[in-house]
Amino acid sequence: MRFQQGVDILAGQSILDPISQAIQDVVKGIYRAGGPVGRRVANLMYGTWLGHPLHPSATDIPIGAWSTGFALDLLNAVTGSGFFARCADAAVTIGTLGAVVAAASGLTDAQHPKGEGRRVSMVHGILNIGSTLLQAASLVQRARGERGSARTLSSMAFGGLLVSSYLGGELIQKYRIGVNRAAGEAVPLQWVPVMREGELPQNQLRQVEVSGSPVLLVRQGDVIYAMHATCTHLGGPLPQGTIVDSTVQCPWHGSRFAFNDGHVVHGPASFPERCLATRVRNGMIEVGPGAGLGRCQHELVRVGEAQRELAGVPA
Repeated sequence: MRFQQGVDILAGQSILDPISQAIQDVVKGIYRAGGPVGRRVANLMYGTWLGHPLHPSATDIPIGAWSTGFALDLLNAVTGSGFFARCADAAVTIGTLGAVVAAASGLTDAQHPKGEGRRVSMVHGILNIGSTLLQAASLVQRARGERGSARTLSSMAFGGLLVSSYLGGELIQKYRIGVNRAAGEAVPLQWVPVMREGELPQNQLRQVEVSGSPVLLVRQGDVIYAMHATCTHLGGPLPQGTIVDSTVQCPWHGSRFAFNDGHVVHGPASFPERCLATRVRNGMIEVGPGAGLGRCQHELVRVGEAQRELAGVPA
């Protein structure tokens, strides 16, 4: 309870806003300056290629390795065994290398939160970077044979890691940063009519409701596509976005999802959007369940097909 109260106090400190905003601006500026290469690096750090945020996966390496190193340092201090010392050095080295990736991916993710989530995210990141620097200093001392100071530095880093890990859990559980914002949306169990076929023009985004959840419709050529309408990143409204070739771009942070299967073309989103199957029957566009993420059937719909169906004329 006291930890939670501490986090709430931290989250309410508006004095942190100028600093956190400055950090976000610097990270955004670096990626913008990188142009197309910067965009690809950002997608790598977001975990777009993984279908899952990279940061929480990357943090497992320093958490596991530094915890192991802490235990081995204790054994070395108690026994004086050189074997434990060498193993501790290896564990700290592995953890520090992994922490660089974790910090880079975390800073990339930290570009987008606002308000309380941004404040907590900033402190979380500072603790992570501080712990990494302390472990790097510990490695220098280990190389010099100064094991006492090396253990002290690593212990300080491990303490910072514990606090940072707690804040990371808060960011996920309370502020829903790094979770799939569209995960709770319903999937229809059967075909549901949603709109007259003639009311959906070419290359215009439309929102309908299916099983109580918002669904995005778009017609491109002879195909009508459907997918959940909530951006998986931070919940942006995709129907208010823009069409870029065969993708929809979220109006909030620019994530792009492919119409045909919902996969992420550009981050910051990492989770794919769930696509839904479509067909036209009796002049009505119907939306139905897909076969799973990335596997959706979209029947071809040619001009006048709906009118022929209504008139009873074979296509």
